Order: sequence, then C-alpha cells, then structure tokens
Amino acid sequence: MSLSFDHVPHRYFLDGNPVPSVTGILKASGLIDFSSIPAGILESARERGTYVHQAIHFYNEQDLDLAQFGEDFPSYVGYLEGWITFCQQRHFVPVLNEHRVASRRYQIAGTLDCLGVLDGTAVLLDFATGRPQDVSKDLQTAAYYALALEWASEDPLLAAFFTAHPLVKRYAVGLRKEGTFHLEAYDDPSHFRQFVTLVEAQRIVTARKGEWAQLAEVA
Repeated sequence: MSLSFDHVPHRYFLDGNPVPSVTGILKASGLIDFSSIPAGILESARERGTYVHQAIHFYNEQDLDLAQFGEDFPSYVGYLEGWITFCQQRHFVPVLNEHRVASRRYQIAGTLDCLGVLDGTAVLLDFATGRPQDVSKDLQTAAYYALALEWASEDPLLAAFFTAHPLVKRYAVGLRKEGTFHLEAYDDPSHFRQFVTLVEAQRIVTARKGEWAQLAEVA
C-alpha cells in the first residue's frame, strides 16, 4: 500500500499523489466553519484538541505518564479524565488508534481516531473536546468507516479487525473539561452518501477554481 502523511504541510499522499482529507472536504464544503470565532480562541481550541488527542492515543497504547501530563497540561486533564471514565464505565477496549485510511475510488484519505470494542460491540469512535456537531462527526465517522473498509484490502490490521467484527457501529465521544463524557450514536445509512455528494461537489469546484489536492486537513 502507498499511503503517507506529511506533517509539515499537513497533507496526505496516495500512490505518491496529494489527495484531500476527509476533514478538508468538510471544511471546503462549509460544514466545518470557525470563521466567526476570534483567532485567539480558535487557536486555543486547536491546541487543546491536539494535545488531548495525543494524550488519548498514548493512553490507549498504555504509554502515557498521567502524572506528567497533569503537570504539563493541567487545564486539559479533565478532558483526559473524561476519556478514562468513558473507557472504564463502558468497558471500551481500543484496538487501532490514529489509523490512516484512504480510498482510491474517491481519491481521499484521513485518520480515524479509534476502532475498538464497546460493551462487546465493535465501534468506530471519533472524539472531540468541543461539540461533535460543530465538526460534522456524523459525516466524518461515515467517511472513515467507508475508507477503512476499502483500505482493509491493503492493510492487514484493518482486515483482521473487520474479519473479527463484520458489524461496526459509529459514535462520537464528546469530552468535557469537568471530566465527563457524552456518547453520540450515528446510524443513518445516508451519511456516507451525503459525504460523497460533498466530495463530488468539491471536485467540480476545484476543477474550475483551484487544485484538488489543496483541500488540506484540519484538526
């Protein structure tokens, strides 16, 4: 398989060619739009999301120094505690974390937050330190799931997961600074069709006005 990610321009490459990301499509379509939020507040939220995502990744991999994280990022501890509470209360077992997926059919890529088992059921989770609806987690999770199913033909880890769990449910986990969480389920089968419509619309727009590959990832 040939899928890579360049952190500096925040861009995915599929078979050597730059391709837009799932969140890039949603941003270009206007479904992720923070233009009305002051720059300072937006940057703080972006930073919070980045560090909390990293902490959850390391926690899931059993490689996080909780005490050190608390010292370094005391204002973010509550969000991490929300995730830990979720894992404990709902008996969540992470299997694949921050896993990159892509589609040659649609020429897009992305990174899903987590595939795992929730209360005995296989799930694809995307977590947020803000409101899930503000970043279209319903369409995001549908896109990641579809891309993961296609990419499984080239990714043994994904293939093993889907072989063991042919039915996967989608959720967003909203994490709150008070150390609590909110679980939001998505079961509308039209979500991916809606996302594909956005992909095709952006393909038309960028063909006329700009480069397809310039639809960059957003945090």
